[in-house]
Amino acid sequence: MTKDFNDAALAATRLMAKPISLASNYPAAGCFKNIQLTDLPAAMEKNGFRVGAALMRKWFTGAPFAMPSAWKTGVGVDHRSLTAQHIDTSIISMPWALRFGRTQETYLELKNAVSGNGSERSLAFSQKELFNNLRKAGKLGTHATPFGISPFVVGVHETAHVNARSVSANGLEKLTDPIDDMYCALGAFTLHVAAEGVVTPLENAVARAHRVDIHSLVFYIRDCYDFSGEQILGHWNASEVRKVPSSNLYMVENASFREWRSHHQKGGDFIVFSDLYRERLKTPLTWHCKVT
Repeated sequence: MTKDFNDAALAATRLMAKPISLASNYPAAGCFKNIQLTDLPAAMEKNGFRVGAALMRKWFTGAPFAMPSAWKTGVGVDHRSLTAQHIDTSIISMPWALRFGRTQETYLELKNAVSGNGSERSLAFSQKELFNNLRKAGKLGTHATPFGISPFVVGVHETAHVNARSVSANGLEKLTDPIDDMYCALGAFTLHVAAEGVVTPLENAVARAHRVDIHSLVFYIRDCYDFSGEQILGHWNASEVRKVPSSNLYMVENASFREWRSHHQKGGDFIVFSDLYRERLKTPLTWHCKVT
């Protein structure tokens, strides 16, 4: 959906909804006069959304930090250089994420794309992405070298990444996805795949060439937990959340969290990585690359 549509939807919702708002006697009122943002994790837990609650509590307890726009895409960012304050690898797990149908669908699409069962363009992108990462990691040398074997997701992401797909990223999906733990935890996010295998230099090649044997595909999630931009995050009270306005609910949006951070000098944006989900291939993939 277009930005114009999203802007129109935001404007219409703000007209119909009761927005959460600051109390006139702040700070005695605890910032907001109707429901406190810090009540939302407990409301999530009452509805069984424990992962969403854990991520939000981490944000509330962090030092004030607004995520740089360059971090959103991750392009040009070496995540290995980030401090523990700005990255989390412990809350999201792939077994949890794969319980949701929208993650499963994207996982299968991504697996097909890398395995050569999708478009030629997608396969070519996957090969180029992996070759570039192997080159940057110094894996295209003069002897056989394993890659993607690290148990740490950040290291795998930086050295063996292959491809990615967005989940629930367009406006229609945001409107139709159910309010569940995935919706409260991540909303829209990106599923990534890396590779595990061995790269071997080829003898008697005219140009420096390598054979890349992929034994396993490695799936994981990367997302940014931040409140930049304009987005409505549902309508809440202390025990309930809905997508549509209601007389007993208050509208919460990204700006509400930025306002809270400004007053409390807490609230730190951070990057989320899941753990690694490795899938051994029955038949290894073999790709060839040249060092340029």
